[in-house]
Amino acid sequence: MKESESGVHKGYADVMKYLGMFGGTQFISTLLGLVRSKLSAQLLGAAGMGIIANFNRTIQLFSDSTNLALSFSAVRTLSVAYENSDIDTLKDSLRVVRSIAFYTGILGAFLLLMLSPLVSIMMFKTVEYYALHFAMLSPVVFFMALSGGEIAILRATRHYTQVALYSLIGAVVSLALSAPFYYFMGIDGIFPTIFLIALTQLLVLFRFSLPSYGYRILPFSFSLLKKGYDIVRLGAGYMYASIVTAASIWLVCNFLTSIGSEAVTGMFSVGFMFITTLPAVLFSALDSQYYPRLSSVMSDVGVRSSIVNEQVEVQLLVQAPAIIAFVVVLPILIPLLSTVEFMPVVAMTQFAMLGMLVRAMTYPISFLPLSKGDSLVFVIQESLYNLSFVVAIVLGYLQWGVSGIGCAISVVHIIDFIVVYSIARCRYSYSLSASAMRYFILQFPLLLLTIISCRCMGNGKLYWITGALFFSASILISLYVLTTRTKLLGMVMKRFKRNKK
Repeated sequence: MKESESGVHKGYADVMKYLGMFGGTQFISTLLGLVRSKLSAQLLGAAGMGIIANFNRTIQLFSDSTNLALSFSAVRTLSVAYENSDIDTLKDSLRVVRSIAFYTGILGAFLLLMLSPLVSIMMFKTVEYYALHFAMLSPVVFFMALSGGEIAILRATRHYTQVALYSLIGAVVSLALSAPFYYFMGIDGIFPTIFLIALTQLLVLFRFSLPSYGYRILPFSFSLLKKGYDIVRLGAGYMYASIVTAASIWLVCNFLTSIGSEAVTGMFSVGFMFITTLPAVLFSALDSQYYPRLSSVMSDVGVRSSIVNEQVEVQLLVQAPAIIAFVVVLPILIPLLSTVEFMPVVAMTQFAMLGMLVRAMTYPISFLPLSKGDSLVFVIQESLYNLSFVVAIVLGYLQWGVSGIGCAISVVHIIDFIVVYSIARCRYSYSLSASAMRYFILQFPLLLLTIISCRCMGNGKLYWITGALFFSASILISLYVLTTRTKLLGMVMKRFKRNKK
């Protein structure tokens, strides 16, 4: 790991910079999404929210089943060409990616158009009215496919600011379009809202990408499309992983409903949303900045190991205090964002947070097979994770009820780390740094003690004092390391003095 003359760890500084950029925009987008959901629920009621969910779920299903996950799978090919400053190869790769996006978009839209009557019957038990709306929404699948290609281009060519802005603008547009359409048209406003949001998001992406890379496709050049074999192969692996993940969650929900009740399934769904929301915000920079960067250096073992370890270390230092604070405020957060009925989810979510801290190490390492183009290894990793996910949750619920689900999720992530790290060690010569292990050893006991104290104490003064102490200890450790490795403190003080003047 190379340090600058001033002793600043440039890798840490870059990771912190992009974590702040993407994490910040993702946090704001999540808040805007919550406001939009709250507003939609008030204007449309439960029935309207159900219709929105069914439309969005169906569109997402057809998109995920046909788009080859281009926003992710195409990044590696584009990133290598960009990093090598190979203009001709980059131009060919851009045409390949956009042509594949065009083909997959047409395929997905055509399938939804043809199957709209069947989908309407399956979702709404009727072919009238909704079949026409599903057919009219088929272009949305096409828009989403084209958007996936443009996102891949922006990520691979290091247009990180535009990617972050796209996420933020998308959330603002969704809220701005939803409110008037739902207010004036009610349920009839759902169709134009979904259509216009997808179209606007695509136009925003074109606004960012076309000035640098003019749009050109060669959909009938089969010699050119052959160059996209690696993209298709990796995309197929990623699609498989998405399908297996969706299937595993479906199996869990089906089991909980049959053995427990629909209420138990509802508890799991709400708890799982809380469990995954915070890491999603903190991991947002990895897809957009870390993956393209890692893909471009896969031939250099030392550099790629340094890049992975930088991500692991920063994720541990940032996530640990955030997770501890999250664990402490859950008794307030869950009834605030849902209802008092879901209070049993507090224990489930708190226990699962142990696994989320382990995931802070696993997730950056899991990008190695994708960056290398080893789709089979990635498929094996995802298959083992989802298999253990279903088995562990079944056993956890049977043994300890809803709280046992949280324990099971933590066990799953520990197993997943062992599998992912073993593969990375044997196949990619990767070793976890001593610093990462040291940070984990310092932060994990603090999180464990926080969870134990939260479960043993009532919601009184001692509860909050203890939680504040553990959070303070965790954040002091993180701040000490980050200010030592980066110019974080200096930048904050400089900004403070500038604002004071």
